[in-house]
Amino acid sequence: MNDTSIIHPDVCSRCAVRGRTCCSVVSGDEEFCFPISIPEMNAIRSAGQGGDDSFVLVANTPGFVEQLGFLMPERDIEAAFPRQGSHWRLATTAQGECTFLGREGCLLDRSVRPIYCRLFPLWQFQGQLTWFTAAECLANEECGSLAAMIEAMNTSRTEVRGLFSEMCSKLGLEPDAKVKS
Repeated sequence: MNDTSIIHPDVCSRCAVRGRTCCSVVSGDEEFCFPISIPEMNAIRSAGQGGDDSFVLVANTPGFVEQLGFLMPERDIEAAFPRQGSHWRLATTAQGECTFLGREGCLLDRSVRPIYCRLFPLWQFQGQLTWFTAAECLANEECGSLAAMIEAMNTSRTEVRGLFSEMCSKLGLEPDAKVKS
């Protein structure tokens, strides 16, 4: 995959300049931040773009596990994120912004940006490509169809599917054997 995959600087930069972005959470909702894999953390550290305070180890709360189960019903969430376990996520500031969020968007080089961040707002749900309709997402505001969203994010259906699979693999989210594909 090329370094320009998924994140389209024009849309995301314009979004960052106007205010709250997908890289922010409302205070109290930090438990719902998407997890980051150890390989992704190591890639960020190896690139010299993150220190120990860039990541937070948090409990697998019931709300977190439930949300992942909703987002990926065909994946075995509890095997990868047992309710008594923990996971890593990107750290946020007191204002709820990702510590890697700058005035004009993400400060991380695209080559080490977590896959979830490269995918957003695109997603694969039950084998079908779709996108999150987050109110703060400028791409969501500007695009009325999946084709338009894929074009705006400068990617392809194949690339989105590949990144989704890679993300699931790195997080240990294998398909649930109880769910038929």
